Amino acid sequence: KKGIIIKNIESAKSFGVSMPKGVLIFGMPGCGKSLSAKVIANEWKLPLLRLDMGIVLGPYVGQSEENIRRAIKVAEAISPCILWIDELEKGFAGASETDRGGASDVMKRIFSTLLTWMQEKTKPVFIVAVANDISNMPPEFLRKGRFDEIFFVDFPKAHEIKEILKIHLNKRRKENWYEVLESYASQMETRGFSGADVEYAVNELVERAFVAKHNSDNFDPKTQFNEVLKEFKSISEVMKSKVEQIKKKFGEIGAKSAN
Repeated sequence: KKGIIIKNIESAKSFGVSMPKGVLIFGMPGCGKSLSAKVIANEWKLPLLRLDMGIVLGPYVGQSEENIRRAIKVAEAISPCILWIDELEKGFAGASETDRGGASDVMKRIFSTLLTWMQEKTKPVFIVAVANDISNMPPEFLRKGRFDEIFFVDFPKAHEIKEILKIHLNKRRKENWYEVLESYASQMETRGFSGADVEYAVNELVERAFVAKHNSDNFDPKTQFNEVLKEFKSISEVMKSKVEQIKKKFGEIGAKSAN
């Protein structure tokens, strides 16, 4: 729906449709949030621009502010397009316009410039803002109406893990392993495996299979996968308190579940 509007913005505005703003996607690390921006751009057949805050920040007075203005102009010149703002919290955590502490004055000015543009933009630039933890994000960035929707990405459920397993096994030409490995999906869900964790486990298994073949050793995928899972700690197990903090924020702001 939004893609059709963005690509036909003049006729949409004449019809009375408001300019699409964009989406904020936050949640668990390694669960495909950044991939969402690429998928949206591909589905809508629109250019994808990535706003890298590390590049925006410059060493000289006024350079950072000029860089963000230039980035906005580029996005508007290329529009209709998707503007992907990745790892949002690294750039704007604590950068509230009314907060005198926390973020640097430079970051607050950049944040203010971006916020004003998001509110007043007239060009069809659809924002896909991505973050892990938004607990310290300025409240004015999260208020109703700033984005068309805010989505929360949780760790995958067992049926989703099976699909992720299938994708990574197929990519490595190991489709025949799927039937013996899918039974581990429930265990991986219970342990809070991310999509990236599943990919790591599959890759580790394939590496072990290659070494076994090289050494002319016997190799049983199920036995070895069980060993891989025993030795591996999921991101949920490593970052337990952070995961709980992210889930708490999901409940507080009433975001939509993307799962």
